[in-house]
Amino acid sequence: MAKEVLTEVVFKGGMRFDGKSGRAGKPVAIDFTPEGEAIDGYSPLELLLTSLAGCSSQVVIGLLKRMGQEVQDLTVRARGEKREIHPTVLTSVELEFEFRGGRIDGPSVEKAFALSEERFCPVWVMLKASVPITAKYRLIAG
Repeated sequence: MAKEVLTEVVFKGGMRFDGKSGRAGKPVAIDFTPEGEAIDGYSPLELLLTSLAGCSSQVVIGLLKRMGQEVQDLTVRARGEKREIHPTVLTSVELEFEFRGGRIDGPSVEKAFALSEERFCPVWVMLKASVPITAKYRLIAG
């Protein structure tokens, strides 16, 4: 049986909305302004990239722990290139995983990436059909 995922957005004026999860209920500011102007929240594409970074990092951490790897610190940066004409869709996405400390080996990270992309991160699985996504990583001791 299918499960629902619920969110809602509430208009706050200008181009600002507050988005709320159907589960957590905590607001996330979503805004749009022309480039160079002040923005009061995430743009929709930034929120999409944040979702991809969050989903993939949660999956990778979970898989690495199952593989017996020790993860102490992880930062994921998502970078997207977008078209300049409408629709200004993403044309490529790069995920950069930076692991600090712990005991992690490269082959385990690469296996976790593959499983995340192919099966366990629904955001990655959905997006890869329309935009190329590359992932790279750095292991930093300490």
